[in-house]
Amino acid sequence: MDSITSLVSKARSAYHRALTMSRFGTHVGITMGTNIALMLLGLATGVLAARLLGPIGRGQLAAIQVWPTAIATIAMLGMPEALVYFSGRFPNQAGRYLSSSIALILVTSPFFMGLGYWAMPILLSAQPDWVVYAARWYLLIIPIYAFVGMAFHPLRGRSDFAVWNALRLGPQIGWLTLLVVAMILKLSSPTLLAAGYLAILFLYTFPVFYTVTRRIPGPFRPDPNKWGELLRYGLPCMFTAMPQLLNLRLDQMLMATLLPPRNLGLYVVAVAWSNGLRPLLSALGTVLFPKVASISEESARKETLAQGSRLGVVAAGAVAVPMMAVTPIFISLLFGRDFTAAVPAALVLVAASAVLSFNIILEEGLRGLGHPKAVMWAEILGLIVTGALLVLLLQPLGIMGAAIASLSAYSIVAICLLIQGVHLTGLSLRRFLCPVPQEILTVWRQIRRMVSLEGQLK
Repeated sequence: MDSITSLVSKARSAYHRALTMSRFGTHVGITMGTNIALMLLGLATGVLAARLLGPIGRGQLAAIQVWPTAIATIAMLGMPEALVYFSGRFPNQAGRYLSSSIALILVTSPFFMGLGYWAMPILLSAQPDWVVYAARWYLLIIPIYAFVGMAFHPLRGRSDFAVWNALRLGPQIGWLTLLVVAMILKLSSPTLLAAGYLAILFLYTFPVFYTVTRRIPGPFRPDPNKWGELLRYGLPCMFTAMPQLLNLRLDQMLMATLLPPRNLGLYVVAVAWSNGLRPLLSALGTVLFPKVASISEESARKETLAQGSRLGVVAAGAVAVPMMAVTPIFISLLFGRDFTAAVPAALVLVAASAVLSFNIILEEGLRGLGHPKAVMWAEILGLIVTGALLVLLLQPLGIMGAAIASLSAYSIVAICLLIQGVHLTGLSLRRFLCPVPQEILTVWRQIRRMVSLEGQLK
């Protein structure tokens, strides 16, 4: 009798694991399809904005938007990541955490708006006065972000990925619509377009809140007592974002200063090609974060993190190797023969992008485990390595030196994250890196499902 009970228990456990894996794969597929859609929308809006405004006008629009948007990202104090974590850990309190986060940002936003207002003439010293004036007005994006930028993150925390991904498309679709209307009406004012986008974000708040308040439980009354735990989790995430941004951009910033324009142009193409990996692989980390956070049993959370890492190894290799094989062909085909010299750097950057994508998966898993500081320290170390290697390699090796610096820095971050993962979970390094044959087969099946889902989304 005991043996029968044991068999039934094992069968039930296997069924639940299969069901969970199926849902996990579906969530990854939906998120991957949405990432691709956002990438295509970004490409379309970039082309339309460039054609509508020309080089000078497009630069002025970027100047109006870039610094206020960066300040707004910092002004969120890591609340988007905190909302995902706490909504996953305590799904029945998601509404309370959301309202508390919004209230916190509304309290602190005047400080960031005032700081941005004061700093804008310095940050945009090369721009005409009207651009500075418009950028100051664009700082209104901070309180707007407090609503529309955070409202749907509890959906991700509660693994409501279909609705969460649908809401992510809204701002880009609105921006595309605005640009199409502006082209039809021949309205080529950067200020008007910036103001129009702010209006779209503000109006988008209403359907977002209508949807979210019907998908997550209330009450929706702010609780200042939750600000402490939200900040303890969110601030390390905020401080992680800054070195991450510099890790991604420092090479191009230094190249613009030290190398001829042709070299920078070749490198930008190599980066653009290698970035094609990220929408595909980052979907795994996006889903892993709330999945780890939502598991109540500590040992199961740790094992899920390790399994996500192993799946990341398989997925990164499965995508990067074929992409490297076709890089010499597609660089010339897509960008023209003038960019053939970018191929060697592009090959290195594809490998770097695979490591970066693995890092994102592991970072999201560590956040889900409740350790955002581990991610922060790894990214700070990566920034130090990036800067040191660029100083050593950029001038003697040119764009290849920058590519090697990126691959090396991302690899150092990966090693640091793995050390942190082993330390925090007590699991062996092998558990993080060595998939079993059954997991490889599972990944293959999930990739087939994702490709099928992508075709349906298209």
